[in-house]
Amino acid sequence: MLDATGQIFGRERAINLVRAFMERPERNGIPRSQDYPVLVVEGARGSGKTALLDTLVTLLDQRVPHARIDFEASGHAAVPEVLSALAFGLSRRCRQYGVLRFPRLTAGWLVMREHLDLDNHPRACRQVMMVLEKERNLDTVRQILQETAGAALGAVQQHTVVPVAPMGQRLPGLILDRLPGWALGRRLLLGSFDWYGHRGHGRSNDAVHELVELNRWARNSDDEDTRQRIDQLLWDAFLADLSDTFRSSRRADELSLNCVILLDNADTTLGRRFAHQLVQARRLHAAGGNEPPDPMSVVVTSRGALLADVPAADQVELSAATDEARGPAHHDDRHRHWWGRYRLEDLTRDQIGNMVSALALREGNDQRLTSMTLELTGGHPASTRLLLDAVAERPVNRDELAAVLDQPEPGTPSVRLTVAERMQQHLLVDFPEEAFDDLVTCAASRERQHALRLATSPLLAYTQAGYLAIIDPVLWPAVEGAGPVLLRRLLRLSLAQRNSGDHRGWSEVFDWHRTCCAAAGDPAGELYYALANRDLAFVTQHLHERLTHDETTSWLELVASVTSAPRGRRAQDGPVAPMDEVYTLLDEAAPPSSLEPLARLIASLWIATDPFSGSRRRGLHFQIDAAYIDIARLSHHGTEQLLQVAHHHRRRAEEWN
Repeated sequence: MLDATGQIFGRERAINLVRAFMERPERNGIPRSQDYPVLVVEGARGSGKTALLDTLVTLLDQRVPHARIDFEASGHAAVPEVLSALAFGLSRRCRQYGVLRFPRLTAGWLVMREHLDLDNHPRACRQVMMVLEKERNLDTVRQILQETAGAALGAVQQHTVVPVAPMGQRLPGLILDRLPGWALGRRLLLGSFDWYGHRGHGRSNDAVHELVELNRWARNSDDEDTRQRIDQLLWDAFLADLSDTFRSSRRADELSLNCVILLDNADTTLGRRFAHQLVQARRLHAAGGNEPPDPMSVVVTSRGALLADVPAADQVELSAATDEARGPAHHDDRHRHWWGRYRLEDLTRDQIGNMVSALALREGNDQRLTSMTLELTGGHPASTRLLLDAVAERPVNRDELAAVLDQPEPGTPSVRLTVAERMQQHLLVDFPEEAFDDLVTCAASRERQHALRLATSPLLAYTQAGYLAIIDPVLWPAVEGAGPVLLRRLLRLSLAQRNSGDHRGWSEVFDWHRTCCAAAGDPAGELYYALANRDLAFVTQHLHERLTHDETTSWLELVASVTSAPRGRRAQDGPVAPMDEVYTLLDEAAPPSSLEPLARLIASLWIATDPFSGSRRRGLHFQIDAAYIDIARLSHHGTEQLLQVAHHHRRRAEEWN
């Protein structure tokens, strides 16, 4: 089913993992559930996580029962509402599986909603029995499934074709309408409530008394301990219903694949609570040792926060390079992996090359466009697609991607954002507008520790107290990848637009960082920020001093680090020939003749490695080649290494013909 399709930004490996985690291998001719971990797909915004779930929904539709929820769209729902919403989705009729039913979960909700006389326990017990016995038709049950899902139902419905009636209206043709008559529905409820007495753990409690207690908890659900008890009980009911449906199905010997739940954007408070409670319910179930695993495969998307505090021993890394896609989730006979971590990778050069080739542009050099696109986006999937679509719309800009960023996004609407603005919007979904200026300021930081210093400075106007909660996870998320790097790059464009007199302008922010690095004894940082402010003379002098006593390898690494500094680019700046920029920088620095080759090297490298530079880089690499040769003549050691680097840049020059 999922074998031959699924090419979405190269995510076929993740789809194959899902397929492997759905299998129910036969034992004695009957498919049996396996101990599969929760598959957590990690990636930055725009890395293709949601697109992956879209593909899975298409592949699963009418083949395997599945349900999907977006936790960022679930409003103020709680765990019980999410369980109802997932039961709603899983209950849609599916060819081979028929209709999955959740009578235990429904019975629990039915009792929770009643106003029992909790001051009179015998009377409350009679009320419970009356509530369960009076359901002689399915209308009330249908209404329960709809209303108890609450806001979570809307989060499910954003990604499914099943219609949803407004609250309080009848849901036509859904779920329990498909049951053959009221008698079966009534029998399901009455035949399942006794589970609340033993809960599958061999207990001998009175089921009615337990349901009365559930009603009492529901009256006091503001208490965290009480919420935990309700959540755990309903989780147990949900999983028991699911296992019983698979076990008692008339086609039990044909159900070779698990049902699937897809949980999108699970880094919210509710998403983390829900996913961790699922694993906790499974752990308790496994500790009992009496029942097989539940027949449910779970795929969760996260930007890294979900597993941040999960012990490494409870996780297994699943990457495109590993073969550990099949089999149970046990590391050995004693320990089980409860989570499978799969990090979505950014696009490779070859994948971008295929996308460029598919544009079928009539002019220009596809290899050059591929290189420039990879340098600018880092392979971030959504941004790469947007950039290349914009190139296809205006091929005249294909050799100046900075101009592509400034052009309107591809499409037909009369009012459009620029390509850079749309990229930034994709990477900043739901970011508070009032904190945006501080985000731009912090994007100037070379590394996270430098941004943390900013958090206590007067350069931030809004987020000094909330930096760690608001800005840090956006600029320096647990899952790094190309997305956050591209975001910081785009935000620096906004920093360059600030007025020169602004105390948080480009020069002021980079000078602040430079001063801090100098005070902290961080020469690499000091040089990086100095070059960002065009102080080529200072950088040249310092790197010359380091050349005389540093090992050549470490000196070359320092040069590469320093020349990765950003350059201020303003929208009003038109394309400038790269070599003209080099000469302008040399004129500003006015180095002595002995330092001219080094100054020329730094200026040329700085422009050549800038992802916003255009395609006219051939002369830059020839300049870098010549400068390294001149420096090698003056150097007392490392001559061979310097000449090798020079030769590398001579070869690079040929790529920019």
